[in-house]
Amino acid sequence: MISTIGLGTWQWGSREWGWGRLYTEKDLRDAFQRGYELGINFVDTAEIYGHGKSEEILGRVIHDHRDEIVIATKVSPWNLTYNRLLRAADGSLRRLNVDVIDLLQIHWPNRFVPLASTMRAMKKLVEKGKVRHVGVSNFNASQMKAAQEALSPLELTSNQVKYNLLDRKIEDKLLQAATRDKITIIAYSPLAKGLLTGKYTPQTPPSSLVQKVSPRFSRRNQMLLTDLQQVIKKMGNAHQRTPSQVVLNWLICRQNIIAIPGAKRPSDVSENAGATGWRLSEDEIDVLERTARINFDKLSGLRNLISALLH
Repeated sequence: MISTIGLGTWQWGSREWGWGRLYTEKDLRDAFQRGYELGINFVDTAEIYGHGKSEEILGRVIHDHRDEIVIATKVSPWNLTYNRLLRAADGSLRRLNVDVIDLLQIHWPNRFVPLASTMRAMKKLVEKGKVRHVGVSNFNASQMKAAQEALSPLELTSNQVKYNLLDRKIEDKLLQAATRDKITIIAYSPLAKGLLTGKYTPQTPPSSLVQKVSPRFSRRNQMLLTDLQQVIKKMGNAHQRTPSQVVLNWLICRQNIIAIPGAKRPSDVSENAGATGWRLSEDEIDVLERTARINFDKLSGLRNLISALLH
């Protein structure tokens, strides 16, 4: 069994962890330890995060708790041929300093590499005891079905996709297919890069580069979010919870879904863990979903970047 709230580590290995403040390995170790104390036993990383740095840090951080922690990592799309995948898995095992990866996921589909070759390597890794379970990430419904067929007779465990109140594309087909086939949805970016936390407004824009370069944080889009933020805050007050906890609770109340918000400080993890142990009502969920139907700007290319930096 894994916790419905996990720990995402995609920023752990960047040159400036947090892209706004330099987080030390002690910060990250303390964040993991706090999560462990609160029952968070699922951690997600990838070989691409910080060019392997995230896996290395995570390996050191979890060392004393390996048997109680479920480790998920991801193999890059350019490493999906049979031999390259086997080597990539060995690299992840070495950086994580573990004997087995609990969940190895294909980070992104690669249409130039046959899934049969990729899954043949995955089966080999399971057979050798280097991997326990196989998952995918950023696969649509048809790609997920093809992955399951190629992996047979082994079962596909999970599909990690972007999913939050503002990004609900998976509800069209993917979510139904995953629920039917008992494939767990691992929701990344569950707080929409902080956009749903209520911390940012047109008057208090973000300082992090990750958010600044996103058109989602433009002044116009911040204005469009005003009603939703007010609804989230009101529900949080009713339950004595923060906006982040309300948004995460909306996710994990759904069948077959876990969320992996990023965290770099113990306070981040404590807040994320507070999304569990209670439940929004069906009426509250309906109000949230109706209010969250927002038509954001559809910017592209250079205009995307310029708009984000200017606002």
